[in-house]
Amino acid sequence: MTANGLAAALMACAAGVMLCPATAAAQDQGTVEVNAEPSQVNREQPVAVPDPRYYPDPLGNFDLAPPKGKTDTGTFTFGGAIRARYDWRFDDASRGGVRKARENFDFDTLALKATYDSDTIFGSAQYRFYGGSSIYGPRNGYRGHPGEVNFPMWAYVGYKFTPEDSLTFGLNQSPFGLTPYFGTSFLETLGFTMGLEEVYNFGVKFSHVEPDFNYQVGFYPGANPQAFGLSPDSARYSTNIVRADPYVTFGTNNAEQNMFIGRAEYFVLKNDAASLAFGASIWHSDIYNFDTRQTGTKQLEGLHALGTYGPWGFKAIYVRQDIDPRNPFRNDLVTVGGFDFSYNLAARGNFVSAEVTYKVPDPIGPFTVVPFVGYSAFYKDKATFQNSERFTLGGAWTLTADPNLIIYTEAAIGRNDPYVGAGEFNNGLAQGGENRWKSRFIMNIGYYF
Repeated sequence: MTANGLAAALMACAAGVMLCPATAAAQDQGTVEVNAEPSQVNREQPVAVPDPRYYPDPLGNFDLAPPKGKTDTGTFTFGGAIRARYDWRFDDASRGGVRKARENFDFDTLALKATYDSDTIFGSAQYRFYGGSSIYGPRNGYRGHPGEVNFPMWAYVGYKFTPEDSLTFGLNQSPFGLTPYFGTSFLETLGFTMGLEEVYNFGVKFSHVEPDFNYQVGFYPGANPQAFGLSPDSARYSTNIVRADPYVTFGTNNAEQNMFIGRAEYFVLKNDAASLAFGASIWHSDIYNFDTRQTGTKQLEGLHALGTYGPWGFKAIYVRQDIDPRNPFRNDLVTVGGFDFSYNLAARGNFVSAEVTYKVPDPIGPFTVVPFVGYSAFYKDKATFQNSERFTLGGAWTLTADPNLIIYTEAAIGRNDPYVGAGEFNNGLAQGGENRWKSRFIMNIGYYF
């Protein structure tokens, strides 16, 4: 089969995932491994960005509450992941700006993880290595070898007061919205590109987790730190407010500080047949501007719901965003970044996301599969700013004989979406881009050890 033929077959697989026997993994609780991923981003004229991740315990909320039932002597575990990715962009562009479709099959990620757990003390750290791919290649200013871009994902220690209550210190996931992810998608939702979903910051978090009720509150003096890459402030895992790269038009120079973040969630129904939970979140922080030396604010309020009915799963979230960045010229946008690239985000608006999953009860060929369909959008307050939207359709496939092998196939259709299509990266989430629908297909193959 030719490369184009393979790509067409895989695209058909994603679009008709209920019928296609060839991709990866599911989770009993509807939480599957996800990823954002950096599109090919020319550092002079970026066209998209994000990247993937490996969560420590995909079958449970490891970062909300530590595992229970270990001995006083404690247990160390070590592991990681290695992944490759096939990426077919239907609306890409050459370095000269000529629009064209582009296919790449690349090394994606090497992740190394260490975890410690006991009756009282727990901790975990994960480090990520990127590079040697079409994303981090000479086209975007890199030398093109694996490991050229690298950063920590998380690194924390904690103490368990009781089986329900714990305190976490260090670089840990901020407790906001649906955790650990807003959905199943490898790219995650537009919430990840905005810095709402799966954000890791430096600070302290208290967690209380019961079967039907949980809450977490945290204080984070600073954001996920800059590590190793070409970007002056965006070589980090999660999306944070940053100092802009030189290529970002209307880029700003800010840092987020003194973050007070909390969430609570209550299950109104939970039995073997169905479950239903509702939750609320709040996020308040200071936004320091390096140009004006003034301090503004960031305020987020969120509501979410999640449920299951037999093999069906559902997640939805709404977030109101208000950011006052105290920029020298305009306060209607702020620069955010991650994975060694940065871009602009509208300061005020409403984010929504919803996803439906279905766990196919019987294996399809050698795989267990969870197909999913999702929608996320950022509706901006400013009338001249174009809204950003994304539809996703795909499947997460686990090799039945070896559950460590997980594959994602996913089609993404976006408008003014930094991760989908050329011409959208710099300002798709701010003023908007070409305001037309664009598409891409991704297959990520990962082995988790």
